[in-house]
Amino acid sequence: MRTVVIGGTGHIGTYLVPDLVRAGHDVVVVTRGTSRPYRPDPRWEQVEQRACDRTAAEADGAFGSFVAGLRPDAVVDLTCFTPEQARQLVEALDGQHLVQTGSVWSYGPSTLVPTTEDAPKRPYGDYGVGKLAVETYLMSQGRVRASVVHPGHISGPGWMPIGPTGNVDPAVIDRLRADGSCVLPDRGGETIHHVHAADVARLHQACLEQPEAAAGESFNSVCTEALTLRGYAELLARHFGHEPRLTFLPWAEFEGTLTPEQAELTVDHLARAPMFSMDKARRVLGFEPAHGVVDTVVEAIDDWVWANRR
Repeated sequence: MRTVVIGGTGHIGTYLVPDLVRAGHDVVVVTRGTSRPYRPDPRWEQVEQRACDRTAAEADGAFGSFVAGLRPDAVVDLTCFTPEQARQLVEALDGQHLVQTGSVWSYGPSTLVPTTEDAPKRPYGDYGVGKLAVETYLMSQGRVRASVVHPGHISGPGWMPIGPTGNVDPAVIDRLRADGSCVLPDRGGETIHHVHAADVARLHQACLEQPEAAAGESFNSVCTEALTLRGYAELLARHFGHEPRLTFLPWAEFEGTLTPEQAELTVDHLARAPMFSMDKARRVLGFEPAHGVVDTVVEAIDDWVWANRR
């Protein structure tokens, strides 16, 4: 089918677009035209690429009609953050299947874990609140068939994944490589739930190719296991050839070792204590992630180390 992918050169689209071409889709990618995929793939030569500044087009009320004018059978929207964006797109379409990228941030803090898709949602912060509002709108409108995929911490070659301290401080990785040392908050028991970008892409594709099962449904997209901060630091220390040398500090002291930006990001991740279930995607779509959490973070960090010649 003719599938339009909005924002197709980012983390997810880097894998999704070539996979769709391989599966026989006629793919159109809509981007601003300022970025390239993280991985080269010859299948991009078979992709129709259309440049459009989404923000400017939405301000003019023209983005939805622009996408509809591409004559899609299905649309994958990887860059929707507000219900107003979703509404403008949906009102221009006519019965197509729309697969939208949500976020596990739409749940808010985990309570009962692993968290399933029917858990109560209490998000905080503009990002999580916006993603929940988009999902709520899509599941209540009747103009298109809609599915929502909620990724965890998307990781893969080409960018730094969330690290053992809940942020992206490269010095944390440098110390683990140098001597296996790492300073962690409290006892290091908080969880971080990664997912390989390739598996997020595969779940979007599974929704596209099973529309009768996926329409009207939301699906978590994470590895089948989550990492604790302590386990993550120990994993990397040993991966780099050291016995772990971990130091634990009460939060007030640990916060003093971070920049304000790092502290904010760490709190964002740790306060939610994310750990999610993949049972629904398995049961409804027969989907299993291909990447385990250990392989996911090690591949991403090794690629980052190599790319930065650290």
